[in-house]
Amino acid sequence: MASAKEEASRAAAKAVKVKKMAEEKLSSSAAKLAALQIAKEKVEAELDQNYDESEELLKQCFDRAVRQAHVLYGGPPTAGEFNMDYEVHQGRLVPSAEVGALVAQEAQVAGTQEGEAEAEEGECVEIQD
Repeated sequence: MASAKEEASRAAAKAVKVKKMAEEKLSSSAAKLAALQIAKEKVEAELDQNYDESEELLKQCFDRAVRQAHVLYGGPPTAGEFNMDYEVHQGRLVPSAEVGALVAQEAQVAGTQEGEAEAEEGECVEIQD
């Protein structure tokens, strides 16, 4: 039978081994985390660059459409008439960001009016003799 001293020694050796393994895993995890952080920053920089390039391409396409409108419709537009941040909605220019809300609002109004019309059609009329 092993003595208490030998068991304590084996337990201490095992504890040292477990501690060393944990430190190695922690070190490995920290290195992986650092590598992932670098990769994330690289991807974010590439995404920003792609966004900037896409925005520039969009502006070039917009300018091309304005130039074509000039040729097709016989005259240059007055400066400031075209703005790619605006959209034509029901015959007027509105900020592009507001179009979705306007469409939703109009759909809600149309739905309310439709519901009222159905309610009026379903009303009972009392006939008196």
